[in-house]
Amino acid sequence: MDTRYQYEQIDYQEDLPVRVFTQTVEHFPFHWHEDLEILFVLNGSIEIRVNQDSFQLEEGDLFLVNGNELHFINSKGRVGETQVLALQIDHNHVKTHNINLSEKRFYLNSNEMGTESTYTLDQIKYILANMMDLILNRKHLYYLKVEKLLLELIVILLEHYELPTQSKVKEIERDHRLLEILKYMNQHCRDSQLSLRKIADEFSLNPQYLSRYFKSNVGESFKKKLDSIRLNKSLSSLRTTDETITDIALKFGFPDSKAYYRVFKEILGITPMQYREQYKVDIDQSIPNDYLNINSHESLKNLFKHIEKSENREDLITAEQKYHVDMNRTKEKITPTITKLMTFGYAPHALRRDFTDQLHQIQKDIRFEYVRFHGIFADQLLVYNEKEDGTYYFNFNHIDSIIDNLLQANVKPFIEIGFMPKDLASTGDKIFWWNAYISPPKDMNRWLALLEAFFKHIINRYGLMEVRTWYFEFWNEPEVRSFWSGTQEEFFKLYEKSYKRIKSIDSEIKLGGFGFISVEDAWLENFDIFMQEKNIHPDFISFHVYNLTRNNKRLNNPSPNFDNPSLSENPIEQLSEYGSVMLGDAQNLTNVIDKTIQKFQSYNFANEIWISEWNATINSRDLLHDTCYMAPFIVKNAIQNYWKVSGMGFWTFTDIFEEFQIEQPLFHGGFGLMTYNGLKKAAYHAYYFLNKLGDELVYQEDDIIVTRKGNDYQILLYNYSHPNQLYRSFDYSQLNQTSRYTVFENENIKSYELSLLGLKGDYLLKKQFVNRDQGSTYDAWLDIGAPEHLDTDMMNYLKGKAEPGIHTELITGEDEYTVHTTLQPHEVQLIEIIQRY
Repeated sequence: MDTRYQYEQIDYQEDLPVRVFTQTVEHFPFHWHEDLEILFVLNGSIEIRVNQDSFQLEEGDLFLVNGNELHFINSKGRVGETQVLALQIDHNHVKTHNINLSEKRFYLNSNEMGTESTYTLDQIKYILANMMDLILNRKHLYYLKVEKLLLELIVILLEHYELPTQSKVKEIERDHRLLEILKYMNQHCRDSQLSLRKIADEFSLNPQYLSRYFKSNVGESFKKKLDSIRLNKSLSSLRTTDETITDIALKFGFPDSKAYYRVFKEILGITPMQYREQYKVDIDQSIPNDYLNINSHESLKNLFKHIEKSENREDLITAEQKYHVDMNRTKEKITPTITKLMTFGYAPHALRRDFTDQLHQIQKDIRFEYVRFHGIFADQLLVYNEKEDGTYYFNFNHIDSIIDNLLQANVKPFIEIGFMPKDLASTGDKIFWWNAYISPPKDMNRWLALLEAFFKHIINRYGLMEVRTWYFEFWNEPEVRSFWSGTQEEFFKLYEKSYKRIKSIDSEIKLGGFGFISVEDAWLENFDIFMQEKNIHPDFISFHVYNLTRNNKRLNNPSPNFDNPSLSENPIEQLSEYGSVMLGDAQNLTNVIDKTIQKFQSYNFANEIWISEWNATINSRDLLHDTCYMAPFIVKNAIQNYWKVSGMGFWTFTDIFEEFQIEQPLFHGGFGLMTYNGLKKAAYHAYYFLNKLGDELVYQEDDIIVTRKGNDYQILLYNYSHPNQLYRSFDYSQLNQTSRYTVFENENIKSYELSLLGLKGDYLLKKQFVNRDQGSTYDAWLDIGAPEHLDTDMMNYLKGKAEPGIHTELITGEDEYTVHTTLQPHEVQLIEIIQRY
């Protein structure tokens, strides 16, 4: 038997009977621990030796190590490639259930099992995945749910994998005194004064005898063993912190950094700094400590694909919610701002036939008043042109076609003034694949001439009174370096000159800006002072709101580098890396809106405040965008905030949208209310239902709004669930193309009893609903097998399933009527009570 072994002490969280984590496997020397351990290979392959036996495990394999079994693990792949989940079970806790795991032996090696064992192995993987999910996301009552899963696991082990008593593996003979010495070294290794003499005194041994005894039984000297223990414990700090090498050396018991370097070179063959450069991991400090062991989103994806199984959802029904609504009471008039504004991404898209078809469809169903978009001066529209001799000319033909298409769909333009045409830009700084240049103009006079020609052209073409009803938003997020590469002073000057030139044409043109997203107080204060000095009065102020919150660091510090190619490949990863931001809680978006409005009002910028972009995330490839989740998200945030602003422009109405060159399958997680081929998503119906609300507010609570229009009533209910900690930290490992509902914290079925007081007469009750069974094209697509390409029959089927479910009945109110209804997770319901004559 190899005598070079060590004891591993397992520390358990107080409220948990297990320790579950994932980590990169490179090489673990022979060791043992008292508790049972299950290993699940997520990536790569490993060799595991138990006593004298050797086993080869591949991705997806499970293996059980019994308590006190000497074992050795070695990766068979490249450095950093092999990922393993480990579950260690506290045998002392299990004893409280009258089960003594230390007296039992199991044999579980899925690599040697046939298909007859698939069910139980899948059950174990399901348990491991859900334990990790519960602990990482600290879900409600997670400690009790982990306990429940642990008992399920133990039952599976006892029923299927316990070895008969006569076949129990003989325990390894070992020196208990040596075990106690190794435990002592493990516990006190950080003490720089720990020495052979100190341990000899502790165990009443002669130092010379202890030195010989240790070398004979462990296979190496006391000092080398102590150095090895200290080194192993220091590796986590090297990978996950910015502590100096000297601080880490002293922290783990080395006398100085030179000694640490020497040991590092002897054992690992590289220096501490080289190790840090190769294996550094950025850690989000808001994630539970167990997350420190996680090395790869891909490995977690391989784990979380086992998280779902068929389940009885009856136990997920919450207690019935009871509301008493006085239908004759009017709280206030409703300002119709919810459908005031919609958005799309790139002006030239409005020249496409498929785009205008979708625009006409949404206007037929919902009827927005304005639409906002980027790129009115985009180079693809050939607006600004320079000749070889240096002279220039303007061409507004394509802009005319865009505006004509919008007006024909009965929607007015909310035009973003910007970005800079390439030939007019002073630098090569740009964003988006279509090259939106973000610099100041190289020639201010030519820029002003462009503005003057543009405004005079549209006034001559569409009429002054019509253009006065439009909105013109100057630039987009100029406080963010990604959208303005000049200085703050240069932007203020650009706005001043542009404002005065436009207002000189007609003072009643509605000019404002700037689509702020992350304004610091200094920016606003400086702008306020500047406006007063220059006698500038914007007609409106606008901002953007996504459910982002800071994670102990500044949102835009540092900003991404314009030349960094990852900005055009995966912007969300770069933002999370550079900005250290995450998604906020369920009320964060409303809180951000309140704080921003309060900030604007303190400076008296303008009478009108617009939200010209809003959405759940800034990621145009977020898979939740296609799901039912977006319907209650939109309804919830719209009815909580619509009355605070002049309009809220949801970003965007269509998936015909390209800012970055990324793959775009049908359900790719685009921002839109519709897919790029015109299928309505669940989010579409949120606006359809909101548009049905009346003009008088009768009643409102957290998950319900009741309105009246004439003698008819409208009741809008939603069942909202918020995503978990991993997803909110931009870790999408629990999501994939066909499984997107695994990231929600509390998915419950809600039951309602609505007592409608004062309802007299005969009515038609019409209930429309959107849930995973009806009104969600993504879920319907899953039901037909998630095909990559759709033929005519599939498209027709999905178009039918894209419409809300509907139920009608005739009712009679005798001063009161009670409505009972139930909402599935992520469901939205519109109940219309229409008077019959």
